[in-house]
Amino acid sequence: MDLANLLVALCATTKYALELLPKVARVFVSLDGTLNTNTFISETQDWSFSVGNAHYLAVASNPVLSIPYRLDRFSSGPITYISALSGKTTGEELRQVINDSFRQDDVFIEGFLNDILVSAAGPDDLDVSVIDYLGSLGSKIIYADTDGPNTCGSSTLTPCPLFATKVGNKLSLSKVQLLYPDTYRTFVTGTYESNGTYKSFTQAEINSGYPLIPVPSRLYSIEDRRPLAGQRIGVKDIYDLEGIQTTAGSLSYVAVNGVARKTAPALQRIIDLGGIVVGKQKTAQFASPAYPWNWNDEYYPRNPRGDTYLSCSGSSSGAGCSIAAYDWLDFAIGTDTGMSVRQPAAFSGTYGNRPSQGMILMDNIVTNAYNTDTAGVIARDPGKWASFAKAWYGPSLHEQTSLNGLPALSLPDDHTFPKRIRYPVDHLPLQNPAAEAILQKFLSDASTALGATIENFNLSATIEDVAGRPLLKVLDDLLVLWTHDLIKETAKPLLAKHAPVFPQLDEPYRQIFHSLTVKNEVYKAAMTNRTRDAAAWHEKVLFSTDQSCSESILIYDIGTGGMPSFRERDLNNMPGAALPAEPTGPGAASMVSSYFGDVDYTIPLGQVSYFSNITYQAETMPVTVNIVAKRGCDFVLFNMVNELAHRGIVKTVLTGQTAFKS
Repeated sequence: MDLANLLVALCATTKYALELLPKVARVFVSLDGTLNTNTFISETQDWSFSVGNAHYLAVASNPVLSIPYRLDRFSSGPITYISALSGKTTGEELRQVINDSFRQDDVFIEGFLNDILVSAAGPDDLDVSVIDYLGSLGSKIIYADTDGPNTCGSSTLTPCPLFATKVGNKLSLSKVQLLYPDTYRTFVTGTYESNGTYKSFTQAEINSGYPLIPVPSRLYSIEDRRPLAGQRIGVKDIYDLEGIQTTAGSLSYVAVNGVARKTAPALQRIIDLGGIVVGKQKTAQFASPAYPWNWNDEYYPRNPRGDTYLSCSGSSSGAGCSIAAYDWLDFAIGTDTGMSVRQPAAFSGTYGNRPSQGMILMDNIVTNAYNTDTAGVIARDPGKWASFAKAWYGPSLHEQTSLNGLPALSLPDDHTFPKRIRYPVDHLPLQNPAAEAILQKFLSDASTALGATIENFNLSATIEDVAGRPLLKVLDDLLVLWTHDLIKETAKPLLAKHAPVFPQLDEPYRQIFHSLTVKNEVYKAAMTNRTRDAAAWHEKVLFSTDQSCSESILIYDIGTGGMPSFRERDLNNMPGAALPAEPTGPGAASMVSSYFGDVDYTIPLGQVSYFSNITYQAETMPVTVNIVAKRGCDFVLFNMVNELAHRGIVKTVLTGQTAFKS
């Protein structure tokens, strides 16, 4: 990619309209020879620049510090500041720290060492071995004779990559962000922080149209002790982020709604804990369960697994496939009403959770159903996944019980693991025998590690026994729960703003928004049934004992049984392909946690091969399992996953075509 590709690209097709929004740019030439060209983005007062083959954003609109500088040889460009460099530092010490920093950080590269800023007054303040070492790198030392920024710590030799601009007799120093192309089209826009708020970064590669996603240096958080400090996070584009347009996957929504004025509390907590939002990610319109071929306003994300034509599943599809695609992204935040975190995690071979109902406030998030909406996180590493969730979910953000009809949450954090693993014979075994063999190996290993027994049972019959009515009647109530708030909080305001014209919408919500009504008395009856049924379920099926937070767990498959499911419709008609169960149908075991409010995790186990009608050769796809435990046992279930990871039963997954090494 040459530097011209950093200039703004605006795709002419409707599908890309939400991804590429233009900025005005003009070109400036660097005077120090480090760069060929810097691009000043006049609308935001920021710069884009290149170092070798890498491309960057300098957040010049929010400089971290300005220091006196009277020489003329430096105009603008990348620079490294080292805060604790003193006469006691040796060249060998500095070499080790710089090499360690290269390993820790993808943003800091050798090109930033062309100019080194130090707080020393002159060469007499540095050990000669340091000057010799920096000279061997071809570095020019700039002596500030004053303290620089504490961006990478105030008492460390950590090299701090920055962008410097000479303004009068001062050097203005700014943070930098490395620009990664979103080659799998999982993002709507990149975002970055400036002056206490977030901005959209809307430049793209002009030839490919790939959005560019800015990520900050990991060295900026090296002394930050907050639990999520420096973690790069993608966010489903139904969460409001102050200063950024929420699209909800819909051009009709964008047309009548401005940029967000407040950040969703669930997202603000992540930011307060040190997390960095690097972009808003694609979602089906209004977080619907739309099939890939029903997406019209956005280009459907690509799944990196297998032949790249596998589906990313439902509404948190951008989140799931981004984590499977990019090493530079740490976590992705989605929402799960019916299955929209769990199934994208399954299709991408990553870890994803639907927390217990009521775990976290869903304000300032485009509403499907307050009574069943939840916020979950998708990750590759089970230990980091658990740590993130435990930091994120706090009692101060628990949902009011009046919204979901369930008791107040209590969240033990111990090792009271289940004694039984329940295997639903009406939903298992998996369609693919090779995938079922992987599942059976997991069950054998997990039951041994936990000291648990495995018991077969009929899930549908158990639900009917608990509810005292047919499963289809329970599903009718769940559909009411799913649609009442959707119509009241999302559909009606949208239709009113577009009246008298009906807005252009994708299926499956087009007909729902146009015609469906849910009477309040019907909704109240469904909520009453849900409250009663959940109490009975947690007394008879998933219940607590003195020894176990959830005496048993149940497993199922939210995927397609080890059979490939594709984003191209006709490929699913080929032999050996499969579509997932309809979330509102009796074949979807995922409804258990949506209706009863239980905690439900997607766990990647392995991979199987399939024949691709795209590449005409064998490819691999992930195999996952879902584990459901009693509501409120989230942290215990995370501890159980950590125990299984410690024993090597579950593992960190890879990015790219395969989730696991062959």
